[in-house]
Amino acid sequence: MKMQLEEPGLYRRSVPALLWTRFESLHDLMFADASKLTLKHLAINLSIAGFAIHLTLIFLAHTLSHPPPLIALAGQNYLTAISTPFNFILFYEVLTLIAALPTSTTRSIAHQFEIVSLIFIRDVFKDIATATDLVKEHRLTQEALPVFFDMWAGFLMFFLVAVFRLVAQHRLQLSQTAAPTRGSARFLAQKKVVAVGLATLLPAMAAYNIAVFAITTYKTLQTGHRAIEPATTFYNDLFTVMIFTDVLILILSLAVSGQYELVFRNAAFVVSIILIRFSLTEGYPCGAPVALVAMIFGILTLLVFNFHMRSSEP
Repeated sequence: MKMQLEEPGLYRRSVPALLWTRFESLHDLMFADASKLTLKHLAINLSIAGFAIHLTLIFLAHTLSHPPPLIALAGQNYLTAISTPFNFILFYEVLTLIAALPTSTTRSIAHQFEIVSLIFIRDVFKDIATATDLVKEHRLTQEALPVFFDMWAGFLMFFLVAVFRLVAQHRLQLSQTAAPTRGSARFLAQKKVVAVGLATLLPAMAAYNIAVFAITTYKTLQTGHRAIEPATTFYNDLFTVMIFTDVLILILSLAVSGQYELVFRNAAFVVSIILIRFSLTEGYPCGAPVALVAMIFGILTLLVFNFHMRSSEP
C-alpha cells in the first residue's frame, strides 16, 4: 500500500527529468559534428547559388533593352551581388553562435562580435555598389566616406575580436581544478535547452523575413520606393533575441555561482550586446563607433575579471 502511494510522486518527478533528457538529446543531435558539417555544406551551396542567380539577374538587366521590373530591381552594378553570399555566410555564423552557447559565455560573446564585424564588412561592398563616383578630379567624394569608414571599422572589429579571444584564453579556469557539481551540470543542461529554443526560433525568424522581403519587393515594384532591407531587420531582431537570451543565462548562472565577479562580467557582456544592437540601427556615421565602444567595453571587462579572479586565487 505504501509503494502505491509513492508511485504517483515518483512518476511526477520523472516526467520533468525525462523531458530534460530528451531536450539534451535533441541538442546533441542538432549540433553534432555531422549535422554542423551538413549545414556548412548547405550554406556553401546556397551562397554559390545565390551569387550566381544575382549575377544572372544583373546580366539580364544589362543586356535586355526593356527588362521586366523584377529583373530591373537587381540593378546594373555587378558588385551588389557580393552581398548575397555574405547573407548566407552570416546565417551560418548565427548557427555556430547558437552551437557555442552552452559551452562558454565568452565564446558566445566572441561569436556575436564576429557576426557584427561581418555585417560591417558586408556593408563595405554595398557602399561601393551604391556609390556612383568614389574619386572625382583626384579627390575623394562624399560617397567614398561611408566606404572607408565601414572598411576601417570592420578591420578594427576584426582586431578586437582577436584581442577578446586572446584575453579569454588567459582567464582562470576554475572548472579544470574543481570537480563539476550537480548545479553546474544542471546549468549546462539549461543552456542546451535555451540553444534548442533558439535553433527553433531562428528558422521562424528567417521565414518571417523572407515573407517581409517578398512584400517589400512587391511594394517596390508597385511604388518604385525602396524600403528597409529585410536582412538588416533580421540581424536587428537577432541581437534583440540574444540580449534576452544573455539575460536569461545570467539569471540561470546565479544558481551555480552568485560570485560578484561572474555576475558583473555577464551583466557587462549584456550591456555590450545592447550597444551592438543599437549600432545596427544607427547606421553611418554613428553605428560603427558605438559597436567599437561595445567591443572595447567587453574586452576591458574581461581583463578586469581576470585580474579579480587572479587576485582572489588562494
